[in-house]
Amino acid sequence: MDNLIGSLESSLSVSTEPCSTAIAHPRFSQFKSKTWKINQEERRRKTLENQKQNRYDYYNHCRRLAESDFSVDEECLSETQEEMEWLPPKTKTPRAYRDQIMLSEWLDEVPADFETSWLAMPCPVGKRCLVVASRGWTRVYSKSGYLITEFQSFLPGGFRQSSDSTILDCLWNELKQCYFVLDVLSWSRVPLLGCEAEFRFYWLHGKFSEQPEFGVKSDKNRYPFIPLPTKSCTKGNIEDLLMMEKQSWSPLDGLLFYHKLGYYTPGVSPLVGWLKPFMVSEILKANVPEFYMQKKPLSYVNIQQHLKRKNVKEKHDGNSVEMLAKE
Repeated sequence: MDNLIGSLESSLSVSTEPCSTAIAHPRFSQFKSKTWKINQEERRRKTLENQKQNRYDYYNHCRRLAESDFSVDEECLSETQEEMEWLPPKTKTPRAYRDQIMLSEWLDEVPADFETSWLAMPCPVGKRCLVVASRGWTRVYSKSGYLITEFQSFLPGGFRQSSDSTILDCLWNELKQCYFVLDVLSWSRVPLLGCEAEFRFYWLHGKFSEQPEFGVKSDKNRYPFIPLPTKSCTKGNIEDLLMMEKQSWSPLDGLLFYHKLGYYTPGVSPLVGWLKPFMVSEILKANVPEFYMQKKPLSYVNIQQHLKRKNVKEKHDGNSVEMLAKE
């Protein structure tokens, strides 16, 4: 015991410098290191298995999002929501809507079942946002949870005469002055978070086909809502999607790829892939229009080097924060 105490006394020390939140955590360099060593295919398989075993209460989660009510059923609250500070009832904290959007990974390898089990979606240039139609108003929140704007719309719950609620994953397009709809979390109080992507898209397009006024600007629908098309991931379909910009459509930022069986889960999901248009020929071996290839950065070589450079930059930024804190 004396030897152990002596060893600890010689190896442990307590810093006299004040604590700072700007200093990087000692485990910062290990962030994602183990997770990302596992290839995408394995992470997709595990995610599909885990979502089948998940018994999360999607109905109550959607209800809380729609009603801004995170004060009940505390066992279901996420760590972020548990840290919310109390605010007056009329001042909604942005943390209630923070990190509720499902994000993609770079598609750096082609899934074995790509053509049969995945759907491709064109992604216009725009600002990602969460649209919550509830209590007679349509409110738009940023990815970080801040309220951007509110207005009246035809969405269920989005106008004064409606008592329903609807939550959509959207892109605000400044050029077209419209919201492009990527996905649906709930519709008219029906939770769809725990439904497969293929069904969610089928539901979404069915509802918009039934009520075309969603996509028309009017006094009662301030901004049009336009659902984005999806196609199976064949080479021909992907080439067709890349040509949409030439067909008087909105400028394309990239392509999203959804696994048909994937649930809607907040945060980064391996069941959603992402490629810039100029990367499509490299990864998917599809023909890419020349005007996309001209947008490729001069420093770009391939996607592996691109991801490596991003990782190095993130690590450098973390080290810079630590050095500034020490200075």
